[in-house]
Amino acid sequence: MSDALREQLQYFPDYLGRHLLLTITALALGIAISLPLGLLAVRIPQLRRPLLVSSSIIQTIPGLALLAFMAVFFSLFGFAAALIPILLYSIMPILRNTVTGIDQVDASVVEAARGIGMTPNQVLTRVQLPLALPVIIAGIRTATVWTVGLTTIATPVGATSLGNYIFSGLQTQNNVAVALGCIGAAALALILDGLIGVIEIAATCRSVRLAAVAGVGLFAVIGSGLAPQTMDAIHELRTSRDSAGGQSVVVTVGAKGFTEQYILADVIADQLRKAGYTVEVKQNLGSSVVFSALVENDISCYVDYSGTIWTNHMKRDDNPGAEAVLEQMSEALK
Repeated sequence: MSDALREQLQYFPDYLGRHLLLTITALALGIAISLPLGLLAVRIPQLRRPLLVSSSIIQTIPGLALLAFMAVFFSLFGFAAALIPILLYSIMPILRNTVTGIDQVDASVVEAARGIGMTPNQVLTRVQLPLALPVIIAGIRTATVWTVGLTTIATPVGATSLGNYIFSGLQTQNNVAVALGCIGAAALALILDGLIGVIEIAATCRSVRLAAVAGVGLFAVIGSGLAPQTMDAIHELRTSRDSAGGQSVVVTVGAKGFTEQYILADVIADQLRKAGYTVEVKQNLGSSVVFSALVENDISCYVDYSGTIWTNHMKRDDNPGAEAVLEQMSEALK
């Protein structure tokens, strides 16, 4: 194993776990929202077109634009800034497949169920949903692949994922990091898609055993992927109990997406660790995102440039000289 690969692999458990946590959370919420909306669209025909059109319109908005919108206009950062766009992207395939699957149930079967005295709710839950389940699960498979892919581009808003490999690798011309990020995200998507596909087959064949095997496999993949986050959470809890005042100090250092920023952020992080702080570094942040994150106390510090602050954040276009810029900028930041 090369030194470059060994160096990058030390980050893999953390990146994979955070990527998986964001994906699974968005997908679970997407299912919880989409299924009721789909049933509502079936029961109330007037709502069908507005719901389907609205969910389709969301898909036309570039994912990176949605992420930027959450960060800039709602001042969200990190997990929250990425979760909402990824959740919105997961709704359409599940919602559409739920409606389509129920519509495709043979009308004679539904009529027979009504003929033996079933109520509308019983027809839906005991006849239509079981028969439509394979189509619904197919929609969940599509949403899963989409969410894994979209999570990869959530890095610029502070959400750690396998995309960290790709963004930092492109900026530093590190082909090993780029390859590791791409292969890791593709493998995760294929594994989750394959396991959910087995559940889809089990639903078609009415095989409880096959569904149980796939469920155990899915649980094992998710559990092993989230193990680093679980251990970190336990460690942070123990640290907070042992520290003075019941809280541990965690310093988050921000960095923009180019080499000088990576170096400066690592230098700051190393000094803070030597001083006894727990440090987390958030790289590849956009200029507006990182400044907003500092204002909202989502990060503790980062390095910026007087010209950037003068122009972008103070909205100044004059040039009174370096000393005057530094003095006025310092007062504005206070």
